[in-house]
Amino acid sequence: MLLADLQFSNAIRDLLGEEAIELDQAPDARTKPFAKKGVVAGTSLVHTRLARAAYAAESLAGRFEQVTGCAPDGDDACAKAFLTPFAQRAFRRPLDATELDNLWSVVRLGNETSYERGVSLAVEAILASPSFSYRTELGDGADGDVVKLSAHETASELSFFLTDSLPDADLAAAADSGALNDPAELMRQTERLLEKPETRRSLSTTLIAAWGLSNLFGTVKDPGLFPEYTPALQASMFHETELLLEELLWNRGADVSALLTSRETFVNGPLAQVYGVEHTGANPEEFVRVALPADERAGILTQPGLLAALSRTDNTSVVARGLFVHGALLCMGKIAAPPESVADAIQELLDADLTERERADARAANGTCAGCHNQFDAFGLLLEQYDPVGRYRDTLDGEPIDARVDLTGRGDIGGIYASAVEFVDAVAETDGFATCITRHLMTYGTDDETLTPRACQVERVIAALPEGQRTLPNVVRAIVTSPALTERAKGN
Repeated sequence: MLLADLQFSNAIRDLLGEEAIELDQAPDARTKPFAKKGVVAGTSLVHTRLARAAYAAESLAGRFEQVTGCAPDGDDACAKAFLTPFAQRAFRRPLDATELDNLWSVVRLGNETSYERGVSLAVEAILASPSFSYRTELGDGADGDVVKLSAHETASELSFFLTDSLPDADLAAAADSGALNDPAELMRQTERLLEKPETRRSLSTTLIAAWGLSNLFGTVKDPGLFPEYTPALQASMFHETELLLEELLWNRGADVSALLTSRETFVNGPLAQVYGVEHTGANPEEFVRVALPADERAGILTQPGLLAALSRTDNTSVVARGLFVHGALLCMGKIAAPPESVADAIQELLDADLTERERADARAANGTCAGCHNQFDAFGLLLEQYDPVGRYRDTLDGEPIDARVDLTGRGDIGGIYASAVEFVDAVAETDGFATCITRHLMTYGTDDETLTPRACQVERVIAALPEGQRTLPNVVRAIVTSPALTERAKGN
């Protein structure tokens, strides 16, 4: 499986340091993509990765001895002492004799220019190799319809799932010795990694990526209507979510449902103004914990960043917000895109002088639109009390906002709700949100985007969670100990 751009860059950084990454080419972890669908090893991607491999190798100039341990005019023994473990770490497995011979051929070719060039050229070849850019899932060679990943493949799977980078020395050693095949050792390694701040940040960012919050950075609002909506405010909104996840999931070890129900958050001065609460920090940039009005705000669904990302430039969007709740928040299945034949009608509806509820009613009355929109528009209507930058409001153009929706017949979440707060409090009492988070993490860890909440792999993980203890670390532990991480059906 092809490494994502962030994973590719992280791996180079772990191997050769920050100097090996061009600053303007370094992916921002905050905006990492959740899905790799559509990312293929086409000409453009190949050229980009070859260029990054060349840059990383060239970065050895001026620090060659520091990185390799070899003098600029060293000998073959030193080159092999550096390159053999370097290649093994880069490929996440031992190299066979043919691969080593090919590597020394590259060294000899570069040696025609200089010793330093020979080693650097070999580094470039390693980083340009498919064995660096791809993770394998070939298995241990056993017979049967299901293959178990090798110890080295398991180490790679676990590390990229939890940290978006290469196995560290401890995990790689467990793979080399074969100890990682023991479930107890696999869990020991998982527990060790979960204690690392970088692992916790990576997992939180995976959830943020699944929710599409990074789209916030690409949104634009009408400056005449929302002059306060600046890049600085966008960054503050995003950081608010990061801080809330850190506090609830890692500092408190709360059940994941707390992400829906928390009446606390973190704000700086500009965010406090959006919320309409007092900022008690020493300066406007300082983030401080605040209590929010319990009848207006609850968890991530009512955070301004998410609401702003799911709005248009001059108005809210029942469709975008409803699709988010239906899809990313609760994993209730994909909704087909509208047919091109209704494109003009959609634009006319957007241009019409109507409230969002009136637009939703018009879609419900249209036989072509109703089948899909009846699945998610109600979720978006629940959020109409939040304007395009996420401020709470009771009225619009002098008229009271009616956010009430009837979700009768919607299974566990069925009922009549007067607000988004009522809705998320009810959802938090069901399995839906925890199951969706589990599905997101499993999808990211295994690259299996076909997983649904009802897939047996997901249900098995949910069933393994301790009663009343659906914390994020427990979800990770259940995924790691499930066959989903370490076994593959042949032919898939």
